[in-house]
Amino acid sequence: MKTAHKIRINPTPEQVEYFKRACGTRRFIYNWGREQWEKQYQAYKEEQETVPEQERTLTSPSAFALKKQFNEIREQAYPWTYEVTKCVVEGAFDDLSKAYDNFFAGRADYPIYKKKGKSHESFYLSNDKFTVGSHWISIPGLGRFVLDQRQITKGRGKLLRKLGTVNLAEKLRFVEKGKDSTPRKSRNKRKQVICEAVKILGATVCCEAGHWYVSIQVEIKKQRPPAPTSVVGVDVGLKQAAVGSSGRKLENQKPFALHVKKLGKLQRKLSKKQKTKDPQTKRTVVSSNYEKQRLKVARKHQQIANIRRDVQHKFTTELARTCGVIGIEDLNILGMMANRKLARAIADAAMGQLLQFLKTKITNAGGDLFIASRWFPSRHPLFVLWAYQEEDAAQTSHLSMSGLWAGHGERFERGLEFAVVRNRTASPASRSMSWPSWRVATAGRKMPGELM
Repeated sequence: MKTAHKIRINPTPEQVEYFKRACGTRRFIYNWGREQWEKQYQAYKEEQETVPEQERTLTSPSAFALKKQFNEIREQAYPWTYEVTKCVVEGAFDDLSKAYDNFFAGRADYPIYKKKGKSHESFYLSNDKFTVGSHWISIPGLGRFVLDQRQITKGRGKLLRKLGTVNLAEKLRFVEKGKDSTPRKSRNKRKQVICEAVKILGATVCCEAGHWYVSIQVEIKKQRPPAPTSVVGVDVGLKQAAVGSSGRKLENQKPFALHVKKLGKLQRKLSKKQKTKDPQTKRTVVSSNYEKQRLKVARKHQQIANIRRDVQHKFTTELARTCGVIGIEDLNILGMMANRKLARAIADAAMGQLLQFLKTKITNAGGDLFIASRWFPSRHPLFVLWAYQEEDAAQTSHLSMSGLWAGHGERFERGLEFAVVRNRTASPASRSMSWPSWRVATAGRKMPGELM
């Protein structure tokens, strides 16, 4: 199984300068590759339209060919790119290749240029170029860069490893069996994931709101615990962020609504800071106070996102560990966001992120996830819970659902109480019926707690 562990790092000012240069070099090479791709594609397209097939010499552009072309002119045209590790160059062309592949596959828009201050600052490291220790990581090329900045010429070999090591806020949580140590604190012991084998695949260093992080991608092999047999349906909403058919609820914390006044105050202060445009270079120049205030706004946004992500991680992890089968509804979140009166509340609830966490965690836990169509009548007040059948002959599992109605207040409580009674008293045949079939079969009969 492939996964990753994102850890905050604490670099020195000299190490931050190296990280910024690496991110800028990656951004420059990506933009160079995209420009050359456009030029070569236009020439290739023109040749296809005007030159006979026997006389054509040009081929369609590719990231591999552009990388080879860049390395041929790199030493003469762009010698400053040698100040950072070669993984930056390789990662930039890999990103360019993925961007065009996603576009041609219909998964993303057409690739655009990356702009400083707008794009996500990061760079990639291959698995054979860095080393991870207890609370440190060794970055390739970092020690040499710091020594050059300090203009040290003697005894460089002894200082390379020390200056090229960056502090990690915590250990890598994936540990091979037999190599694990006993942490002094119980909370650190809970963080450890004991695996039969751990293979590091790579790492990505990125900057978010002025803080630096490293995401270490690993491939692990471990025994999965026996999957639980309980079945639960989950419905997302606004009053309760998520409601399970077993009665578990995730209250909507509304982190953005709680911090919107503070965020607005920070943004108003930011708008009053000095920001001018150079008439010659056409570049926007900002003051030091502007940059300080921008970081405050970014960290407030990061705090809001972290609150939301923390609550959803805890809820989805509990569901994945205790439920063998989970049913969710396929929601048209973009369509819901079109309602200008509810768009902020829907975005604050982060329904898509919650469903994505469920999809990932239930698969890793060995359970099954069933996604119901968005057109299913799940909002009808009369409903039955999720019913799970196993057909021994076909060795397949099916989940038939009549939905989970996300009501509010007293009607919701009565509806949930009715569903529990209905699930316990109904026969297996009627449990597996769809809503129209069950409604016809039970016409004229009143169920306990039925809503009128």
